[in-house]
Amino acid sequence: MKENPFASFNIEIPNKYRDSVIKHCRSNKTTDTIEFCPFERQIDFWFVAFLFAVNKKLLPEKETDTYNATAAHILSTDDNRISLMQISFLGLTKDISKLSDAKYVFDYCSGLANAGMPHLIQILKDEDNRPLWSVLEEVESITKKYINGKF
Repeated sequence: MKENPFASFNIEIPNKYRDSVIKHCRSNKTTDTIEFCPFERQIDFWFVAFLFAVNKKLLPEKETDTYNATAAHILSTDDNRISLMQISFLGLTKDISKLSDAKYVFDYCSGLANAGMPHLIQILKDEDNRPLWSVLEEVESITKKYINGKF
């Protein structure tokens, strides 16, 4: 297991997205299916929003009105997430000198997740599809762009 440099921080989600995040997560729900709640936990929603922001080359957005969704030590359950955050930070900022500053990197990545949330929420609101299929169609579209070299 990879060391988690972000373990002492919290995953903070903007309050303005709280209802949408909770609506699409299965945590603490017993009735909704994966088609309507495609994310197991709020960290999963947060991370997909981060990935969409990276893909769309969005700028980080600082938010002050947030709630604590979970402690960032949860990132330790998937080493790839930590690596992807660090690689994305380095690729986007080109600033290797800041890579050792875990708080700076984490705040940058959190800002990206904040920036990606409205895009992810818009995808989930597609009235022609169930939320899971809308997300999968977006992922498929992104994948095709990369395969065809149009990114």
